[in-house]
Amino acid sequence: MPIKEYPYYFIKLGKLYYVNESCRNVKRKEISSYEFTNNELVALPFDTKSIAKQITDECGGYIVVRNATFDDYIN
Repeated sequence: MPIKEYPYYFIKLGKLYYVNESCRNVKRKEISSYEFTNNELVALPFDTKSIAKQITDECGGYIVVRNATFDDYIN
């Protein structure tokens, strides 16, 4: 039986990869900030393209698709 590969997604902005988003309320206005890194190994992978697309729409950039086996993904 062949080992199945699954897609996962990164958000990339120029040479930087998305790591995290934090939201807070400042004087009743929600403010979002985004963290990025230049190291793909510490970037946040998404297993759902629609979630990656939503964040990409908020902060800009584009989606990068990678494929891996389940064991590779969890490692």
